[in-house]
Amino acid sequence: MTSLVAVAVLLAALQAPVRREVAVTFDDLPVVSSEPLSLAGRDSLTVRLLGALTRHHVPAIGFVNENRLMDASGHLDSAMVRLLERWLDGGFELGNHTYSHPNLHETSLVAYEGDIIRGETVTRRLLGARGKTPRYFRHPFLHTGRSLEVRDSLVAFLTAHGYRVAPVTIDNSDYVFARAFDRAHARGDAVATTRVAASYLEYIDAVVSFYERQSVAILGREIPQVLLLHASPLNAEAFDRLATRLEERGYTMVSLDRALADSAYQSADRYTGPAGITWLHRWAITRGMPGSVFRGEPDVPAWVIKAAQ
Repeated sequence: MTSLVAVAVLLAALQAPVRREVAVTFDDLPVVSSEPLSLAGRDSLTVRLLGALTRHHVPAIGFVNENRLMDASGHLDSAMVRLLERWLDGGFELGNHTYSHPNLHETSLVAYEGDIIRGETVTRRLLGARGKTPRYFRHPFLHTGRSLEVRDSLVAFLTAHGYRVAPVTIDNSDYVFARAFDRAHARGDAVATTRVAASYLEYIDAVVSFYERQSVAILGREIPQVLLLHASPLNAEAFDRLATRLEERGYTMVSLDRALADSAYQSADRYTGPAGITWLHRWAITRGMPGSVFRGEPDVPAWVIKAAQ
């Protein structure tokens, strides 16, 4: 009988879901779309996305490009500001993604730092009204500098202004699927939007699985991950199902603070290459790990790439 109990306990342990954590982050707030969106469309996108985050108890953070708050004449659009207020009213955090999304590898450090300061004008005011300040910065394109001097100077600048870099460990091409989704929606093709969304969910499943394996290969264990997504019509449509899939993989959605408290995020990073890559891969390169470690990242299906053009 004792042996049967032991077997039953072992089977139960094997069948129990792995306990995992992920911080969910969104870039390009308040909204990003490759097709024009009406005010009602932008508002609906935000309400649906935030509704899904709330239902799944996701303590998300959104990174703002404040040039997206401007109207066609370059004036601050109060309706766009209201979208950011919806994030804050929902209990979510806002971070700085620069004003105009410049590429650090093509911009002087002085100009780039100026764009960071310009990009906190409205966000800092909105947070200040709630007794808070912006705390996290996310590099556009995940480009952090082509030299250690530039990279370290920028980190020092950010630290002096109260920012911590928001790393990414699960990068992906959600923006390609988003363009395909936007194109299909603009022409009223419901069959195509459904197909793109379904393919996107399968792709994200594969990407998350890949980075779980990468974490073990590079660090010897699964760490709390940081997932990068965009505030797009696609994610407004699909995030409910995406979150369910993460939960089925054993994930609890946690704050960025909690994820970054893991010791893995203190790993040495001396990467200065041209690509905007995940911090897992930066750590691997810094450690001198072989190129074979990086193989196997899922590709976007060719038909989705074509549909996005």
